[in-house]
Amino acid sequence: MKKSLWALSVASLFGNAYAADFVDTARVISSTPIYERVSEPRRECWTETVQVAPKERSMAGAVVGGVAGGLLGSQVGGGHGSTAATGAGAVAGAVVGDRVSNPDSERSATGSIVGGIAGALLGSQVGGGSGNKAATAAGGVAGVLIGDRVANPDQPRNKQVERCREVENSREVIKGYNVTYRYNGRDVTTTLPYQPGSTVKVGISMIEDQSAPQSNRYQEKRNSRSYQDRRYEPGERD
Repeated sequence: MKKSLWALSVASLFGNAYAADFVDTARVISSTPIYERVSEPRRECWTETVQVAPKERSMAGAVVGGVAGGLLGSQVGGGHGSTAATGAGAVAGAVVGDRVSNPDSERSATGSIVGGIAGALLGSQVGGGSGNKAATAAGGVAGVLIGDRVANPDQPRNKQVERCREVENSREVIKGYNVTYRYNGRDVTTTLPYQPGSTVKVGISMIEDQSAPQSNRYQEKRNSRSYQDRRYEPGERD
């Protein structure tokens, strides 16, 4: 004959239906939080003042622009008017060419213009005819370059830059509770994902006693089989 036992199931209910014969309440003896360290890296940024070395400026743009401007200007008018147009074209071309080849929005163009005009005037005093125009254009280009360097000396300058870094940061969080409750004179410890309070629910169910002798089960089956295989004589009754 099969034996059975009533057993206490460790059944603090998590909101799901628990397969138990009935549910009872047990008193909580202790509840200890379980901590877990969580890494939370964060980004820190700040502003620093640094010195920036001056860039090497190319003269190619100013020279090419000045020559092109001087040639265009020389086609305008004649005599002194043509010379003046040549000088003006050379100055304008040199300024534009210099800014194209050396972009810098913070650099003043005043020195380039003043220097270019002065250089063109000086060049116009040299020679005559085509030589005079060439000297005027050359003076204008040279004046642009010299005037720009005088008005905007290449010196280290201060610049605001942003620096950032990743900082490791961590904190402790509660991931559950070690809970000890008492039921029927026994203390049982389990883990719950929440703070249970003063009581927990436990499920009570029946389990089969596996320690019962196997011979009892075999004997029961054998007796049943012998009864079914029995032969009766005529006129014999159960």
